[in-house]
Amino acid sequence: MNPGGPEILVVTYHFLSGEAWPGKGVHPFGTDRFREQVELLSRTSRFLSLEELEAPGLPGLGGFARYALLAFDDGLAEQFEVAWPILEGMGIPGAFFPCTSPLQTGKLLHVHRLHALRGAMDDGKLLALFKSLARSLGFDESARVIEAGNLPEAPYPYDGPEARALKSLFNYTLPQAEREALSASAFSQVCGEEAPWAERLYMVPAMIRELARNGCLGTHTHSHRPLSRMDREGIRQEIRESLDILEKTSGVRPRSVSYPYGNSLAVSPEVFEVAADCGLRCGFTTERRANFPRTDRLQLARFDAEDLPPGKRPIASL
Repeated sequence: MNPGGPEILVVTYHFLSGEAWPGKGVHPFGTDRFREQVELLSRTSRFLSLEELEAPGLPGLGGFARYALLAFDDGLAEQFEVAWPILEGMGIPGAFFPCTSPLQTGKLLHVHRLHALRGAMDDGKLLALFKSLARSLGFDESARVIEAGNLPEAPYPYDGPEARALKSLFNYTLPQAEREALSASAFSQVCGEEAPWAERLYMVPAMIRELARNGCLGTHTHSHRPLSRMDREGIRQEIRESLDILEKTSGVRPRSVSYPYGNSLAVSPEVFEVAADCGLRCGFTTERRANFPRTDRLQLARFDAEDLPPGKRPIASL
């Protein structure tokens, strides 16, 4: 059964080459596999731009079987350096969703501190370090929670128990201010000054301006927090601050958002309502399924690149 027209397939990428990121904390998709996946999609898919998806109606398929949108989260410099030239060369639009906190602070996002720390030491030792730091910083309840390991139903099906514990605790469970302080303290102790890491990792303003000029710019919020864990005003501030910074940087105010984490622990009807109130037209979760023309544009689902050929765990065909 076709629920309302041709499918809209959204594919998400994070690290592509990983060359600016030492250690084993990330798993790059790879330039060759990226090119192969884009070429596979190009045989059956009419690629969409953000501007086309944000419009009231979709353009014609032109003989293709489906629509496709390629999305890039976090604002990593290598996405501009690796993916953007490939897409430009093939005449394919993309959708790039940077967080804006690094532009303002010159520091790493909390999620990338965790990537670096997990690359520097095994998960069990890192949990022990976080528990020790929590005690030393007077975060006694957080230390108790880390030790107890009482977690929500964590959406990390491909990780072992210790990795799930780390990601759940530090992405969702612990108080925001405490997990930020703990990750910053641990990073300083294990990896050193974070500014050089941030300088290597993230897009610079010139890259963001280029993407904006080509209609490829959205937002991933300001500081990559799970929005549904915040109150309504906090959600609004996270979105609006990022839109203000991106508009000031590029001259363009984005109209689409990729929700950080994007799963059932991080999005909610209230999040979608606030996104609409902020003037956004499209929003992307991480629910793994295709969309259709009648899908609520603020609740669009996405596949991870690894979910599609030649990914490591295909759950859909091309």
